[in-house]
Amino acid sequence: MKEELGYLDAFLAKYDKFVISTHESPDWDGLGAEIAMFELLKNLGKKPLIINSDPTPDSFQFLDMEHDINVMNGGFVLPGDITEYAQLVLDTNDYDNIGSAYHVLKDKVRAYFIVDHHEGDAERVGSNIVKAEASSACEIMYHIIMHYGKPISLRAAQALFAGIVFDTGSFVYPKTSPETFRIAAHLEELGVVPFFIHEQIYEQNALTSFELRGQILSTMEVLHGGKMIAMKLTPEMLKASGATFTEGEPAINMPLTVKGVVASLLVKQDVDGPVKVSMRTKGELDVAKIAMENGGGGHRNAAGYKSKLSLDETYDLAIKRMGVLFK
Repeated sequence: MKEELGYLDAFLAKYDKFVISTHESPDWDGLGAEIAMFELLKNLGKKPLIINSDPTPDSFQFLDMEHDINVMNGGFVLPGDITEYAQLVLDTNDYDNIGSAYHVLKDKVRAYFIVDHHEGDAERVGSNIVKAEASSACEIMYHIIMHYGKPISLRAAQALFAGIVFDTGSFVYPKTSPETFRIAAHLEELGVVPFFIHEQIYEQNALTSFELRGQILSTMEVLHGGKMIAMKLTPEMLKASGATFTEGEPAINMPLTVKGVVASLLVKQDVDGPVKVSMRTKGELDVAKIAMENGGGGHRNAAGYKSKLSLDETYDLAIKRMGVLFK
């Protein structure tokens, strides 16, 4: 990663003010990387500003007691000197995947730099840091902090650990490497309590989210002789349950806990939001290719894309697209 770190050196040296953003519907890896980058930039004498398109999950708030994460909504006002900022885009290799913030910031910031770990179009990589072999954006952020020789605060250590836990499925997904465990061990030595982080990620769900997952499961369709399960998450479900879109997204992983199921599909739509497709698989079943062919990206076993069709049309088409995995 030496060459890529050189790209980052040059980018950070060129500017003093930085907007930090992650993908829409932010998860623990993107948010954790943001907090770590925010702290690093402060240590480097820079002026960082986190701006996301979508709200931060309530369970992550313990890592943002200082309210450093701003959300692009009616209550947030861009600073008057926004045209002096460059932008760091974390946990996505597609700039416009940061959501509504993209449309507001793309013509205002001076330049942008990507730090990501997803497979994607090679042309997007450029002079950025895109390491598809890394378990998470937080794993890359750890190496970036170490590169600059700056101390890792407890807040940053917790954020990095949380992101790694989330994106490795608690250290079991294929990209979990010996290096991932070495990083986790160092973060624990810095004061991270693994049980506490696990509790915040997985055991702080609201009752509304439990109700929403029940509605999602009610749409379950078993396909390919029990090897694949497809589901829907609709705006109507969100309105009926009172849950947020983010609370429903983890449902994509539930089918893979069933014996014999090796593929899971969730077609979802937030209230007034775009239709999205999430795919998960086990083993050698590659859904990253399907996602990239449809303008998205991800990993071999976890990928997704957006659709301009209706939810039902997208659902039927997504089932056909994933069906090629079983031929």
